[in-house]
Amino acid sequence: MVYQSQSAGLVAYKVQSGLGTQASALSANLLRIAGGNGIRVSKAATESAEVRNDGLSTRGRHGSQKSSSAYNGEMSLGSHDPIIEALMRSTWDSVALTKTQADFTSLTTGANTIVLASGSPIAMGFRVGDIIRPTGLTDAANNGKNLRITALSATTITVAETLVVNAVADTTCSIARPGKRLINTVPLVKRYFTIEEYESDIDQSTVLTDFVWGTGKLSMATDGLIRFDPGGVGTGQAQALTTASSPYFTSPTGPVDVPFSVVDATIRLNGADLVELTSFDLSLDIQPNAPVTFGSGSQKYSPDVFTGPLKVNMNLTMLRKSLAIFSDFLAETPYSLNILAVDNMSEPKDFMSITVPNFTLGGVDPSALSKQGGGRTQTIAVPAALIGLDTSATGNGSMISFQTTAP
Repeated sequence: MVYQSQSAGLVAYKVQSGLGTQASALSANLLRIAGGNGIRVSKAATESAEVRNDGLSTRGRHGSQKSSSAYNGEMSLGSHDPIIEALMRSTWDSVALTKTQADFTSLTTGANTIVLASGSPIAMGFRVGDIIRPTGLTDAANNGKNLRITALSATTITVAETLVVNAVADTTCSIARPGKRLINTVPLVKRYFTIEEYESDIDQSTVLTDFVWGTGKLSMATDGLIRFDPGGVGTGQAQALTTASSPYFTSPTGPVDVPFSVVDATIRLNGADLVELTSFDLSLDIQPNAPVTFGSGSQKYSPDVFTGPLKVNMNLTMLRKSLAIFSDFLAETPYSLNILAVDNMSEPKDFMSITVPNFTLGGVDPSALSKQGGGRTQTIAVPAALIGLDTSATGNGSMISFQTTAP
């Protein structure tokens, strides 16, 4: 008798062509997992109301069938891109934006600025929160590095990084926004997935069809790896595949990079790079729901999974150094946040960048005063109700945006 061990298994998933059409077995994605509840299938238990003289009960029946799935995971370059795309209900823009002297004639550099001689960087398509890379500049230290755009004007790109100042115009150079970008767009793109949990010891699989990724939580803690925990809901369509039919997906493709490390990440809050964070989390939720219905003779599944408006919320805990953030909470000061996670490599580093451009704070709560040694912390809550669309001319028109150099 062979029993299934806890670690000998894998999770694979692939987008379907539409509702009710199971994905084909080729070209699936392998999900990087670090635990989690996994696939769960449940049925309503319908109790018989019959009154019996013998004091016993008539066996009830199964009712509607529901399915869900949730995993813990570690984020690496490209590891969760299809899931993030599904949560955003948008599509990755894989066309890199590159502008040269043909677009701006020449440029000069300030301590934190790139000043164009002609043309508007806004009209060219650059936006606050974008990561750009200059090449061909006279000062080698300004080339081939990731620069975070913090502000834009009709002639100037302001970045968070410090540049070598050079007032002599560079004429043979370029500015590129590398990789691909994901922003909130309309119309919404709804995606259904087939997801498989394969248990290799017993050589059998659990498969869900018509599954919708609906939630994702990114989290960081000291001396840790960056985590991403996705979850979702299905219509209830589930299969238990036999050995002869398992695994369903043939050679799914898994991520090859090591996970992002928290110590390599940079978090910028309201114009300042933080050095005092002790924990951080950011959650996305499109509120997936599979309603229970009836009408046909064998209808035990939901006819569809419905989603609602995107909800984003965040929590930050950091060492307390002043009451400035508390004052901003009282004043309802608009904030922005950018996360830049990078691979451990030479410049220019591969990255995942996440920008939340427009929110206010929901609370700033200090830790209790104590006789114990150590610094006092404060926890900043940003509920979904206080995160909104960025409608500024220099923004991406999103509640949240992503950019990555993953293919």
